[in-house]
Amino acid sequence: MLERLNGTWLNLCATGILFVLLSLQWSEHVNAQGVLEPGNDVVEVPRRTLTEIQQELEALRARDLERQAWEASIMNRLPATTFQFSGTESESRLIGWDRDPKSSHDQSGMGAKSKHDGYSCKSCPGQWMPLEAPCVDCPRVSTLSPYFNVNVFGALKLDMLFNNARPIAPGTPFFLAPDSLSGLRQDTFDIHARQTTLGAALTGPQVGAFQSGGLVLAMLYNDAVIVDQYGFLPLQAYGELRNEDWRFAAGLQFDVFSPGLPTVLPFSALAASGNAGNAFRGQLRLERFLNPTNDRQWTLQFALSEPIVTTIDPAFGLSEDNGWPNVEGRVAWGHGPAELVGLEVKRPFEVGVSGVVGQNRTTRQNPNTLVIDRVIADVWGLSGDFRWKINDTFGVMGEFYTGQTLGTYNAGILQSVNGDTLDGVRTTGGWAEFFVYLTPCLHSHTGYAIDDPRDTDLATAAISLARARNQTLYTNLLWDLNATFRVGFEFTWRKTDYLFAGIPDNEGPGFHTQFQWAF
Repeated sequence: MLERLNGTWLNLCATGILFVLLSLQWSEHVNAQGVLEPGNDVVEVPRRTLTEIQQELEALRARDLERQAWEASIMNRLPATTFQFSGTESESRLIGWDRDPKSSHDQSGMGAKSKHDGYSCKSCPGQWMPLEAPCVDCPRVSTLSPYFNVNVFGALKLDMLFNNARPIAPGTPFFLAPDSLSGLRQDTFDIHARQTTLGAALTGPQVGAFQSGGLVLAMLYNDAVIVDQYGFLPLQAYGELRNEDWRFAAGLQFDVFSPGLPTVLPFSALAASGNAGNAFRGQLRLERFLNPTNDRQWTLQFALSEPIVTTIDPAFGLSEDNGWPNVEGRVAWGHGPAELVGLEVKRPFEVGVSGVVGQNRTTRQNPNTLVIDRVIADVWGLSGDFRWKINDTFGVMGEFYTGQTLGTYNAGILQSVNGDTLDGVRTTGGWAEFFVYLTPCLHSHTGYAIDDPRDTDLATAAISLARARNQTLYTNLLWDLNATFRVGFEFTWRKTDYLFAGIPDNEGPGFHTQFQWAF
């Protein structure tokens, strides 16, 4: 402490001595000049001081010229945007935009900014934007662009599955393997966390009358789900522009065709057993929303989509597209107040009709004639879906479909073409579910599903293991302990029939327990 006081005292003394010397020098200079005559407003200063001032001004001017040159080079490389952004938070420097001359602060002294506080575009007169996008409620994920907000969400899941009859795949059941000819046991037990989900919902700037945004969603499955191994599987990755009347989206999305989804615990979600659609493929989508009244809505959907996807079964890669995309469409009518169900906004009563058309082609060498065969199979499907939440306690929902070459749409028990003729396989199926909420946190779902390809369209060779029918009966109990933690229990009875008489059918029960921590 004493050393600090001594240092402070020495500094004060030195400052005082310097001040006295400067005063004496200035006084001598004034006395030498004499008294200024009246009207003379010129004040002379020492030559050394003037030289220092000139040198400092020259340095500041050079620094300002360097800054202007740097900004000019940036503006030449980055043309001005015509987006209209929203928000009025902290100010940032924007290339291609000038501060709006209408911008002004509240004169009340509160520091509030007016509605014109922002930037105007240099190249587009009349276009302006506020200073920055508003921050969402903390906590916030920062992004490189100040005009995007990101909400990260997901769920940590543990699944435990016991099956008396061996499913394919054991941890993600789609259908049952043939029964043992020698009566061997087929019990399987699988415990995994492949349904762990990580997603990010993006909210971006306002583009004209549209709100920009997007969604990224992935799980810990491999790139082929039926392989039943850990990996990284993108489910959704799209950007969108939307408002109350229109939505334009591009990227990886779920099918427009047959969009209904039963409430079951496995990721397979009754695919290959009556639940068509819900595959994820590259897609360009346009949607139109018509609201005659506040509680009624017509939804029109149209999409161009990837014809072949192998994320469920790599065997689909034996076929390829025929040079043009699949075309999907849907018309739906909803009644009642809108409510958020998962990531979707739904109404208590909804009914929809959807369809898909396209073509697949398969090329191979005929094993008998050694001639290269190519068969083009038409893809088509027609589906109807419904959901009716009768009251706050119970309701029903379901879906029915028919079509051809729908293996990549999770129909036909994952069979698209005949292994012998390469023609498309026709199939019909659907599912129905009854749900009841015993309490707001305890609910149960019971249903039945069936997928029934036409037997005459299937390959007759035993080696093909052609599946003729697949059925599932299920019931579950889901307990939401709070907004984060859920426990689920599910019982299923599955039955898979095979076409070839020498391959035995199979059926049996399964038990599934799931723990989920959502965030």
